[in-house]
Amino acid sequence: MGPATLPRGALQLELSITGSYAQTGHAIACPEINAVGCAMQSVPPEWHDLNLFFSDIQLHAEYGLTRWLAAELEWALRIVHLQFTLEDLATRQPIAAPFGGEIHHRTETLVGPNDPWLSLRAVKQLGPWAMALRLGLTLPIGSTVPNPFALGREGKEHHHIQFGTGTVDPLVGTEIRRLIGRFTLTGWLFDRAPLYENGHGYRAGNQLLGGMAATSNLWLRRWTFSLGLMVFHEEPERWSGIVETEGNLGRTDLLIDTAVGWQFADPWSVSLAVRVPIVTWAVGAQMGTPALGVLSVSRRFDLLR
Repeated sequence: MGPATLPRGALQLELSITGSYAQTGHAIACPEINAVGCAMQSVPPEWHDLNLFFSDIQLHAEYGLTRWLAAELEWALRIVHLQFTLEDLATRQPIAAPFGGEIHHRTETLVGPNDPWLSLRAVKQLGPWAMALRLGLTLPIGSTVPNPFALGREGKEHHHIQFGTGTVDPLVGTEIRRLIGRFTLTGWLFDRAPLYENGHGYRAGNQLLGGMAATSNLWLRRWTFSLGLMVFHEEPERWSGIVETEGNLGRTDLLIDTAVGWQFADPWSVSLAVRVPIVTWAVGAQMGTPALGVLSVSRRFDLLR
């Protein structure tokens, strides 16, 4: 969320590709392996090894309504590839599913839209200072799934990947910037707060992000460079009001946030951002992501001319 709004009638379009990788794993034993199968025959404990590849093709559109107010839309097509290996817990060697089919995980690729974000952003400029307030909501477009933990306890096939929350979630963000010579210092805070359960009894955890950064062109006319820190905190997800023993049980990540931008032809620009976790506090066995990369191309249009 940049503090400077677009001129009235200006439209800024940005197309970005986000890529990340995550790895996780957990031990599982009867009856959780398959309640129906385990009731007939007990099997040794297993290790579920999961490698996930995430990619978002995202559109960010911003339209200047007035000199101080802009409307924004963010929407993405999400691609998730899950690579699953079933292993013996003792030897950590691959094994076949003991009951003819694995109900918890599969090697698969899922594609679908996520929940679009709609918001308004107001900006107040006071000399070298700029302050912004963003208010908005999400629309429940992304696909959701029934309670995977309940299906697992019933011995039924399921998966945990969701592209949305199934609820209308309020968004609120604030930002303050200070211009000092060729450097801009920024501090920002953003919150997405799901307030109720969806039709499957799922309620996503509250997501809070905050950060600070220094940005400068470093005396290069068409370039910008940014370096900062970002904190991401997510509360546990709930199914019918219950926090399960697996899944998203709550986490906090501290990341280095870097970016470089190049205006290669007015009004076109391109940027590359990389976010690298340096400290993670997580409850239970959760995904570990080594880095997140974002490649973006943007262009501005003047619709009133």
